[in-house]
Amino acid sequence: MKIKHIILAIILVFSGILHMQGQDNPEFRYLLGGNNGKVNVSGFGAYTIGFSQVDGNLAVYNGGGGAVLLNQTVYFGLYGTGLSTRHYRKNLTMMDPVNNEISYTDLVTNFGHGGLWIGYIHESHKPVHFGASTKIGWGGINLTNDYYDNNYDTYDYYSVASDNVFVLTPQIEVEMNLLRWFKINAAAGYQIVTGINSTYVDSNGEYQNYFESSDFNQPVFNLTFVFGGFGGKRN
Repeated sequence: MKIKHIILAIILVFSGILHMQGQDNPEFRYLLGGNNGKVNVSGFGAYTIGFSQVDGNLAVYNGGGGAVLLNQTVYFGLYGTGLSTRHYRKNLTMMDPVNNEISYTDLVTNFGHGGLWIGYIHESHKPVHFGASTKIGWGGINLTNDYYDNNYDTYDYYSVASDNVFVLTPQIEVEMNLLRWFKINAAAGYQIVTGINSTYVDSNGEYQNYFESSDFNQPVFNLTFVFGGFGGKRN
């Protein structure tokens, strides 16, 4: 799926939700200020566990974030997340700059990113309600060689390859208000990763990619535990 189509889908999702909100009350309304223009400011912190795929295998992400919440409806903040499962690259052989052959086994893929987090919550006063959000982040993908360091009696690693990447994760959400200060959010989205371009020279003298975009451009399911001030009334 092309990125421009996904961005268009994000716009349509947010537009549709705002349209539904406008149908609830024919009076003039403000995007951030409710019916009377007043803004109630609160905030929240969140822990997220995400499930997706990397190289065709189940991938688990762990992360968190925090945001400023306006009228229990619109929020913006920051997030960070990282791959917590181990994904191995078996038997990678390449040529070094002076044409010596190097072979690696059990290289480990590391992936993390963080950035902006914006979202919309529809009818947040209801026990179960819907929303949509987008995470816009920057991060890195690394391929590391883990080894045991006899000198220090510890495990260590060094990076074999790395890419700086841009990550866009739009998602739609179902949210449950459990307590005045706690709710759970279940979301389905799609992770888009761009900027993957690191290559190596194989034993045949041909350039190969360390990573493929399709290894990371995958559907994602996020379960988020949200803590904050949710008891305020919408204006």
